[in-house]
Amino acid sequence: MISCIYFVQSNREYHALMSFLLDGDANISGISYLIFSEDVKSTDGRVFHTSNGYLMAVNFLSHTSDIQGKITIVGLNPNSLVDLYEIACEDANPQTKAITITESAESIILDKELETFIADRHFKFSDGSILTIPAISRKRRI
Repeated sequence: MISCIYFVQSNREYHALMSFLLDGDANISGISYLIFSEDVKSTDGRVFHTSNGYLMAVNFLSHTSDIQGKITIVGLNPNSLVDLYEIACEDANPQTKAITITESAESIILDKELETFIADRHFKFSDGSILTIPAISRKRRI
């Protein structure tokens, strides 16, 4: 099992990601949201930048080793996908690193809570789009 973070850059990308994740063939579980207030860097040097002070990521568990290939097939950016343990962080201890990373962000589980967070902070993605919850997500995760 791989703990993944996908950094979302637009509402369109968010809808495509959620369609993929909630498709029964994806073999995914434990979907939640992380909202970072600072740029996030991966250990391979990639940097994910905030937009208007926030960076949204979808955190999930993948039960397949080829998640990056599957993401690419459905048209999502494989460079936006990072293993949770590949996020650069001052905590090098593998037993506590994931906790340190997730505690550095606003952690949200329910779609209604995400909608409220986004509305309260007037969040927009870097392309100017505003997050909307897709119908497939509303059916399964409210």
